[in-house]
Order: sequence, then structure tokens, then C-alpha cells
Amino acid sequence: MNDDTIQVKFTFPIPEKKWLAKFSRSYPLLQFRLLSMLPLSKNQGYCLLQIEGTNLDKFWEDFAPIYEEKKFNLIFKDEKSIALNIVIEDTWVLNLIMEAHAVLNFPITIHDGIVLLELIAPRTKIEQMFNHSNWKQLDISIKQIGQYCATSVLSPRQSEILTKALANGFYETPRKISLSEFAKDFGISPTALSGNLRRISKKLGENYLNSFDFEGETSNKTGN
Repeated sequence: MNDDTIQVKFTFPIPEKKWLAKFSRSYPLLQFRLLSMLPLSKNQGYCLLQIEGTNLDKFWEDFAPIYEEKKFNLIFKDEKSIALNIVIEDTWVLNLIMEAHAVLNFPITIHDGIVLLELIAPRTKIEQMFNHSNWKQLDISIKQIGQYCATSVLSPRQSEILTKALANGFYETPRKISLSEFAKDFGISPTALSGNLRRISKKLGENYLNSFDFEGETSNKTGN
């Protein structure tokens, strides 16, 4: 198999003993977002955590007394959001990602006990990482996997056409602007604009299909 660079999105449930599992399950209306994560040691990481949603005051009443004050620093708190720097123990996930030389796309989202991660790395590194014994203990679900594309799918001109098509209601039913009227905005013929729109649709369609390099549904379990 070619060692191409791939982009993979996957989820897994947080082990129940972890505090993030407890609080995200106890408060399903809250979304926890790790905005950054830096290693402090082999077993500790320093994270910027944002929490958004309803019932934040009750969450804070439950959280603050049980988490050691020396391990977190409250940055911001209002009725809709909390931001804090926090030390997280047992950062094997971060360690394995670093060992795989993978790029971790932030934020990492946690909701109702489920973590959503997005990584970019050579395919063989991803496979080696998932074959690690720690990962095999988790119920990993692959949501999306495909070749990584660092460049824009559409040209600047195509992006402009698509943006205006959406803004002007060209794709609505019924259309709010005809092909002829839309072509006048660009100073081209309806035939030329129609050709551009077909090429745009083809590029977007091919990019969508290429984002999945396996058959079947987009949610798959890793082998144990």
C-alpha cells in the first residue's frame, strides 16, 4: 500500500474513570472543546479547554471543588462559556499521536463522553498507531478517511462563481436567478457559465468521493 498522506476523522468513548467522561456524560447539553494541548511530561499535558452550553453554573459547582486548584486556571467564565487552562493526566493519546508524527487538527471536541479527533499523517503511521495496544482497547469508529489535499479544490474563479450562485439563489427551487441573468454578472455567455458550473460540480463530486477510500458506510470499526 502506498505511504500516502491521509486525513482521518474518528471517534471513541472516553474511559469512564476519566473526569471528562464523567462530566460530559452528566452534562450532555455542554460541549467540551480542547483548543490546544502541550505535553508537560510523559503522563501530563497542559490544555486550553473551552466549555459551552447551558447549565454552566451547575457544572462549575460540581467541577471546581473536586479538581485540584493547582491544576487549573480559570481564564474566563460567563453564562454561555468557560475557558480554562488545565493539567490533564495520562496523556497517552497525545503521546501516540506525537510518535506517529501526525498533525492533530484542533479543536478536539468532547460531547456526551465521545471524543472526535482529526489527524493528518502518512497512512502507515496511522495504521501503526491504531495497532497499538492502547488504541485497541477503545471502541474506535472511523467517520471519514481519505487522501489529504493541501490545496483548494476550486480555482479562485470557480470559487467566485459558486459563492455567487449560492448567494443569488441559483440552486434553489425555483431558481431566484436564471442562467442568462447570472451569466451577465460575469460578462460571459450562458453556455460558458453552464460549462463552468458543470466543472465545479464535477470537481466537488470527485473530491467528495475521494474523501472516502473504503467501501460501505462512513462509520467503521478498527480491527482488534
